[in-house]
Amino acid sequence: MSALEPPEPTELHVCHCCLMRLEVSAGGVDLPGRLQAALACRGLAERTRVMESGCLGECPEGLVSVMVLPDSGSGAHVQLIDPAKDGADLAEHVAALSGAKDGPP
Repeated sequence: MSALEPPEPTELHVCHCCLMRLEVSAGGVDLPGRLQAALACRGLAERTRVMESGCLGECPEGLVSVMVLPDSGSGAHVQLIDPAKDGADLAEHVAALSGAKDGPP
Protein backbone atom coordinates (compact mmCIF):
# COMPACT_ATOMS: atom_id res chain seq x y z
CA MET A 1 0.00 0.00 0.00
CA SER A 2 1.40 3.39 -0.93
CA ALA A 3 1.40 6.40 1.39
CA LEU A 4 -1.35 7.99 -0.72
CA GLU A 5 -3.84 5.15 -0.26
CA PRO A 6 -6.23 5.41 2.69
CA PRO A 7 -5.79 2.78 5.40
CA GLU A 8 -7.94 -0.31 5.28
CA PRO A 9 -11.14 0.12 7.30
CA THR A 10 -11.75 -1.67 10.57
CA GLU A 11 -14.14 -4.52 9.77
CA LEU A 12 -16.99 -5.49 12.09
CA HIS A 13 -18.48 -8.89 11.23
CA VAL A 14 -21.85 -9.20 13.00
CA CYS A 15 -22.96 -12.80 13.65
CA HIS A 16 -26.15 -13.46 11.67
CA CYS A 17 -27.04 -16.40 13.94
CA CYS A 18 -26.96 -14.14 17.01
CA LEU A 19 -29.17 -11.60 15.24
CA MET A 20 -31.76 -14.24 14.37
CA ARG A 21 -31.83 -15.63 17.93
CA LEU A 22 -32.66 -12.26 19.50
CA GLU A 23 -36.16 -11.48 20.72
CA VAL A 24 -38.13 -9.48 18.14
CA SER A 25 -38.24 -6.56 20.59
CA ALA A 26 -34.41 -6.41 20.49
CA GLY A 27 -34.56 -5.56 16.77
CA GLY A 28 -31.86 -7.94 15.58
CA VAL A 29 -32.63 -7.40 11.90
CA ASP A 30 -32.04 -3.65 12.29
CA LEU A 31 -28.94 -3.91 14.49
CA PRO A 32 -26.32 -3.55 11.71
CA GLY A 33 -27.90 -0.23 10.70
CA ARG A 34 -27.98 0.93 14.32
CA LEU A 35 -24.32 -0.04 14.67
CA GLN A 36 -23.45 2.07 11.62
CA ALA A 37 -25.40 5.03 13.07
CA ALA A 38 -23.58 4.72 16.42
CA LEU A 39 -20.24 4.66 14.61
CA ALA A 40 -21.24 7.74 12.60
CA CYS A 41 -22.06 9.63 15.82
CA ARG A 42 -18.45 9.07 16.91
CA GLY A 43 -16.99 10.00 13.53
CA LEU A 44 -15.97 6.39 12.84
CA ALA A 45 -18.29 5.49 9.94
CA GLU A 46 -15.83 6.46 7.20
CA ARG A 47 -13.14 4.08 8.44
CA THR A 48 -15.33 1.22 9.68
CA ARG A 49 -17.19 -1.39 7.64
CA VAL A 50 -20.15 -3.29 9.19
CA MET A 51 -21.22 -6.58 7.60
CA GLU A 52 -23.08 -9.70 8.61
CA SER A 53 -21.21 -12.98 8.91
CA GLY A 54 -21.95 -16.61 9.55
CA CYS A 55 -21.81 -18.08 13.05
CA LEU A 56 -18.78 -16.92 15.03
CA GLY A 57 -19.08 -19.78 17.51
CA GLU A 58 -19.63 -17.60 20.59
CA CYS A 59 -23.47 -17.97 21.02
CA PRO A 60 -24.17 -15.66 23.98
CA GLU A 61 -27.77 -15.52 25.22
CA GLY A 62 -29.27 -12.06 24.67
CA LEU A 63 -26.03 -10.64 23.25
CA VAL A 64 -24.51 -10.46 19.77
CA SER A 65 -21.02 -11.61 18.76
CA VAL A 66 -19.04 -9.23 16.57
CA MET A 67 -15.66 -10.15 15.06
CA VAL A 68 -13.51 -7.02 15.17
CA LEU A 69 -10.74 -6.90 12.56
CA PRO A 70 -8.73 -3.73 13.32
CA ASP A 71 -7.36 -1.64 10.47
CA SER A 72 -3.85 -2.58 11.60
CA GLY A 73 -4.48 -6.12 10.40
CA SER A 74 -3.62 -7.68 13.76
CA GLY A 75 -5.46 -8.17 17.02
CA ALA A 76 -8.69 -9.64 15.64
CA HIS A 77 -11.10 -10.60 18.42
CA VAL A 78 -14.75 -11.28 19.18
CA GLN A 79 -16.58 -8.55 21.09
CA LEU A 80 -19.95 -9.32 22.71
CA ILE A 81 -22.41 -6.44 22.48
CA ASP A 82 -25.80 -5.67 24.00
CA PRO A 83 -28.41 -5.01 21.27
CA ALA A 84 -30.34 -2.76 23.67
CA LYS A 85 -27.46 -0.26 23.58
CA ASP A 86 -28.00 0.32 19.82
CA GLY A 87 -24.30 -0.03 19.03
CA ALA A 88 -23.02 2.52 21.55
CA ASP A 89 -20.96 -0.14 23.35
CA LEU A 90 -19.35 -1.31 20.10
CA ALA A 91 -18.69 2.25 18.91
CA GLU A 92 -16.98 2.98 22.24
CA HIS A 93 -14.86 -0.16 21.84
CA VAL A 94 -13.85 0.72 18.26
CA ALA A 95 -13.06 4.31 19.30
CA ALA A 96 -10.80 3.02 22.08
CA LEU A 97 -8.99 0.75 19.60
CA SER A 98 -8.35 3.60 17.19
CA GLY A 99 -7.70 6.26 19.81
CA ALA A 100 -10.50 8.40 18.34
CA LYS A 101 -12.28 11.06 20.35
CA ASP A 102 -16.07 11.36 20.54
CA GLY A 103 -17.83 13.13 17.71
CA PRO A 104 -17.19 13.58 14.01
CA PRO A 105 -13.76 14.75 12.85
